[in-house]
Amino acid sequence: GEGRGNIPTKVVDVGCGIGGSSRHIANKYGCTASGITLSPYQANRGNELAKEQGLDGLTDFRVADALEMPFDDNSFDLVWSLESGEH
Repeated sequence: GEGRGNIPTKVVDVGCGIGGSSRHIANKYGCTASGITLSPYQANRGNELAKEQGLDGLTDFRVADALEMPFDDNSFDLVWSLESGEH
């Protein structure tokens, strides 16, 4: 982000599962993180865990297809995808 060097300000986590990576990054860097998953259970659980950890203002998790993401182009300065490419 501007003025923050290589520290992310807006992250998208593609194939986020229950959002562990997103929550960690948001907590560590104070950035926002949006996660997408194909699983309604995972999106709901990610939002529950974020709320429990006080991160619901920084993170959001939703059901979406990585090939049809519901975000405008150039919305993020970090795209994260861990162990989900094979799906």
